[in-house]
Amino acid sequence: MPEVRPLDLSPAGLERTAKLLQVVFPGADHLDPGYLDRLYHGNPEGETFGLCAYEGDELVGHYLMIPIRARIFGAEEVGIWPFQLATHPGYRLKGLFSRFVEDSFGICRERGYTFFAGVGNANSTPIFVKKWGYQLVRQLDVRVGLGGAPPPGPDDDLDLVRLWRPESVAWRCRHPGQPYRVTRSGGWVRLYARGPWGLPVQVGAFPEALVPADLASLGAGRVVRAWIGADPTRDWSSSPYRDVPQRFWSSPLNLLFYDLTEQARRFDPSRVRYEVFDFDAY
Repeated sequence: MPEVRPLDLSPAGLERTAKLLQVVFPGADHLDPGYLDRLYHGNPEGETFGLCAYEGDELVGHYLMIPIRARIFGAEEVGIWPFQLATHPGYRLKGLFSRFVEDSFGICRERGYTFFAGVGNANSTPIFVKKWGYQLVRQLDVRVGLGGAPPPGPDDDLDLVRLWRPESVAWRCRHPGQPYRVTRSGGWVRLYARGPWGLPVQVGAFPEALVPADLASLGAGRVVRAWIGADPTRDWSSSPYRDVPQRFWSSPLNLLFYDLTEQARRFDPSRVRYEVFDFDAY
């Protein structure tokens, strides 16, 4: 079994991690040292930390834990967004994946975090649900339409909502490889990233006061757009957006939750809000 150590946040550590991630996720050109430097450093919600596995001097595994804030059943809490659980192809099926996950539970409890919330794909979701008892809260919706998606409504009655403030939005917007573009109307700023086939994907929508003023405009010509997420407060009834059937999805995205407290909390799928901005898909 490779030796597991704390995440290496040094410049040399970023270089090693970028090389591993490009092997594990071929074609993900944005996973370079600059992207990782932004991801690892400056998070206003707390210090990013994680685990690495080494075989000698070779990095063969990586698991990142990013502190986030959320309102859960009416109370503000600080939890973890688990990210980039990656093992070198030559070290799969040897227990490293399980060791990362199981070690992370104790590490995060000791630091005072109360939950994990993240997104899994069709391959990883059954493992997290069956082996460790994560709740598969719901599959995220995919919609395509014209112009901006309807803005979110009041979220006071929702049971799970990721919380953002200007400092944390600014940190997330500093994406060096693929800067976000915006549209501004009616007091709302909609943030977009480049999705499949160059289609703009709305990653989030926030009041003007939460978003940096210097983000570039999307441009009036990008009319056909996509939205991915879960949000029961949006009124789609008069919107020119339509659901994309699941058979057209390359990999459905599933919202997963793990309670680090002893409360065994579970969520009604119709009472949660979660968008792309909450999990850095783009």
